[in-house]
Amino acid sequence: MYYKTVHATLVRTRKPIFSLRQQQQLRYLSASRWRNSDLETVESKNVDEERDLDAAQRQVTTKHVDSGLSSSAEEPTLSPEEAALEARKTFGDALPKNHLSEEEYKVYERLYGTPLKQQEQIELEQEEDGGVLVDDGAGTGVLKEGQGGELEEVEFDEAEEVRLQVEEGGEAEFVPGEDDARLAGDINAAFAGEGVEAAEHEHEQLAEEDETPQRIHSLTLANRFSTSPSTLQLPKHSLVEAIDAQISGMPNVHLSEAAHRVFGGIGLPYSTSTPNLAKTKQAKPIGLDASQSQMSDIEGDVFLAALVPGMYATIMSVLVETRKRLGTAWAEGLVEKAKKNELRILDAGGGGAGILAVREMLKAEWERMHEEDSSLRSSIALAEADGKAGGASANPPLGMATVLTGSDVLRKRASRLLENTIFVPRLPDYLHTEEAKKKGKFDIIIAPHTLWPLREDYLRKSHVQNLWGMLSQDGGVMHVLEKGVARGFELIAGARQMLLDTRIASASDPVPLEPLENPSSAIEKEKAMIIAPCTNHSSCPMYKPQGMVKGRRDICHFNQRYVRPPFLQNILGAKDKNWEDVKFSYFSVMRGRDLREEKGLVQDEEVTQWAFEGYREPLAHDIEAEAIAAKVGGGSTPHSLTLPRMILPPLKRRGHVIVDVCTPAATLERWIVPRSFDDGQPFRDARKSSWGDIWALGAKTRVQRTPKVKKRKSHADFDVKATTSKNAGLDVDEYGRIVSASQGTEEGGDGGKVRTGSKVKGLRDKRDRKGSGNGRRKNRSVDGA
Repeated sequence: MYYKTVHATLVRTRKPIFSLRQQQQLRYLSASRWRNSDLETVESKNVDEERDLDAAQRQVTTKHVDSGLSSSAEEPTLSPEEAALEARKTFGDALPKNHLSEEEYKVYERLYGTPLKQQEQIELEQEEDGGVLVDDGAGTGVLKEGQGGELEEVEFDEAEEVRLQVEEGGEAEFVPGEDDARLAGDINAAFAGEGVEAAEHEHEQLAEEDETPQRIHSLTLANRFSTSPSTLQLPKHSLVEAIDAQISGMPNVHLSEAAHRVFGGIGLPYSTSTPNLAKTKQAKPIGLDASQSQMSDIEGDVFLAALVPGMYATIMSVLVETRKRLGTAWAEGLVEKAKKNELRILDAGGGGAGILAVREMLKAEWERMHEEDSSLRSSIALAEADGKAGGASANPPLGMATVLTGSDVLRKRASRLLENTIFVPRLPDYLHTEEAKKKGKFDIIIAPHTLWPLREDYLRKSHVQNLWGMLSQDGGVMHVLEKGVARGFELIAGARQMLLDTRIASASDPVPLEPLENPSSAIEKEKAMIIAPCTNHSSCPMYKPQGMVKGRRDICHFNQRYVRPPFLQNILGAKDKNWEDVKFSYFSVMRGRDLREEKGLVQDEEVTQWAFEGYREPLAHDIEAEAIAAKVGGGSTPHSLTLPRMILPPLKRRGHVIVDVCTPAATLERWIVPRSFDDGQPFRDARKSSWGDIWALGAKTRVQRTPKVKKRKSHADFDVKATTSKNAGLDVDEYGRIVSASQGTEEGGDGGKVRTGSKVKGLRDKRDRKGSGNGRRKNRSVDGA
C-alpha cells in the first residue's frame, strides 16, 4: 500500500516515473512497513478513507462554486459555527483564502485561532480511484496513515539508518534511516522532473566506468589483434553507397542467382566467405579473379557486391596490425610521402579494395596528426577520401595507386570507386630485369587471393618473386592474403618459406655457396623482416609436413568481423544476421629494413623463456634487467616482435585459461594461466584476450604442442618434394587433376586399359583373364600373360 500510494501520487501530479533502482527502494520500504498478511486490510481501510475524503472534497467544491447562487431549496444552510467546523475538518490548520465569509471567519478565529497561513484555492484533482489532496509545495509528497487514521506526509532524516530486523516467527520491524533520506532525494528529483534523466546519466556513467580498461594491463591493450571497434564498419560514402549506385540497375534476383552460380551455392563458399557448409565441400579458389581477361557485366557487379566487402575487411585488419607492429613513425612517414605525391600503392588482386583500405588508413592517420590544429578541426571531421566534403584544404593525401584489372568490365567499375589511379591489365615483369628488381617501385603492395588461382607451383613461386622485385627497397611493405582454410594456409606458408630461403637475410643463415657451373646465379639475400603475424624468422611450426597435405587440421589463420552492406544481405538472402566473420591467412613482410638489427631484437628460446615468466612489471635498472631489455627492445617494456602470439581462440575455464601460442623460438606451445598465478592479473587479462593477440604476461605451465594432421600424404608445393611411392593412392587436387599414382594400378599394353582398386572376383574376372569376354577388348596383364 505504501508503494501504491506513492505511485498514485506521482500519476496524479503527472511527474516522471521512478527509475528501476528507485522502484526497488520503494518496494523495500513497503515490505518493511507492512506485513504481507495485513496488506489487504490496510488497502481496504485506505480506500474507505479516500472515498470519505473524496465526498468531503466534492461537498466543499460544490459549496465554493455555488456560493453566489441560492441553493437553500436543495440543501440546508449551515450556521457560522457549522461552517467553521467543516472547514476545520477539511483543511486543518491551513485555511484557503476567501473560503469563509466574514462572519464565518470570525467564528473560526474565535473557536480555533488564527490559521497558520492563508493559502490560495487548492486545486482538487479527482481521479477514478479517489482523490488525494496533494500539496504542490516543498516536501517529499509521500503519504502514510497516521495514528488517528488521517494521511500524514513522511519526513526523512539523513542521520538515521535503515535496518530490517526480522526474527523467526515475528514481524518485520521498520526502522527509518539513511535509505529514507536517499529515497526522499530521489522523490524530490522525480517531482522536479530530474529522476529519469539523472538515472540514465548514472547508468551511462557506470557503464563507461566498467568499460574503461583500468584493470587491463597496458601490454595486453597494446598487443591486441583487432580493429577499433572490433566489428568493422565499411565506409559508407566511398564503398557502400558507391557500389550500391553501380549495381542498382541490376535486379536483386539476377545478382543473387549469378553469385550463387559463380561462388558455389548457398553461403557462397567459393568467395571470401567461409561458411560451415564449405567444410563438406572440396576446397577451391575464389570463382572470380581480378586478373582474368574475360568477365561479363553481371560478373563484374557480383565481384563488387560479393567480394569487395570481404576483401576490404581482411585487408583493413592486416593494415591495422601492421600499423601496431611498426609504430606511429612508419604511418606518419606514409602520410608525408603521400603529401609529396611520392607514395606508390599496388593492388594486385583486390580490384580496388586494397586501395580503399590503404586510403582509409591514411585518412585516419592524417586526421590524428592534425587533430590539435583548431583551424582545421571542424573541416577534418567532414573530410572524405573523395574530396567532396570538408573543402579542398581538408582533403587527406591519397598517393598514386595502381590496380590490376584484367577485364574492361572490372576496370570501368573500379574506376568509379577510385581517383588518381592507374589500371593495368597485367603486372609488369620485374623478375627478369637487372636494375628494376633491385630498386623496386611500390611502397605498399597488397596481393589478396592471387596464389590459389595459379595451378602450378613454379607459377606461384615466380609470382611471389615478381611481387618482391616490384617492392621498394627503401622500407616497402608487402601483404599477401588467402582464405582461412587449409589450402590457403599452405599457399601462404609456402610463399613465406620461399622468401626466407631465397630473399630474407638472417644472422643465423649460413653463407650461401656459389654454384660451380654458373657463379653469377648465386642467391643474394638482402635486409628484410617479417612483420606479422609471425614473431620469428624460422620455418613455420604449423607448416609440418610441408607442401599440400590432405587432412591438415591446425592452420594459422585469423578472422575479422564486419557488418554486411544491404546489397550483400540481399544476395545471401539473410534476414536475421547482418554481420560476418571472414577468415583469412596472411603474412606481411618489409624489404630494406630490419627492426631486429635497428633495435637489437632477439628471437630465440631465451627470449621465449622470459616471455613465459611474464613482463607484468616494467624492467628495472639493474644488471639482469638491462641484459633482458637489450634483447627485447632496449626499453622498459618488451617489443611485440619478441613475444608469442595466440594462434587459436583461448579456452576459458572456470579456474584457468588455456592459450595456444606460437613463440619467438618457432615452437607451438600450450600455456596454462590459472587464477592463482601471480596476483591474478594474468588470469583476468587472459579471460579478456582473443584470437590473434600477442601475450606478454606469462603463464604457470607450458607444454609442447604438435600440429594435427589427419593423413600425412603430401604433394609438391613451392618446390617441396612430394613423398610419393609406387603404392600411393589415387588423389585429385582442387583443379581435378591426378597428382599421384593409384594403388593396385595395372599398366595396359597396346590399347590397354588402366584398372584401379582391388580386382573383381568371379566369372566375369575369369573371362577377362582369358580374353574371351563377350565382345570385350582383349587386355594383356603386366607380365604379358
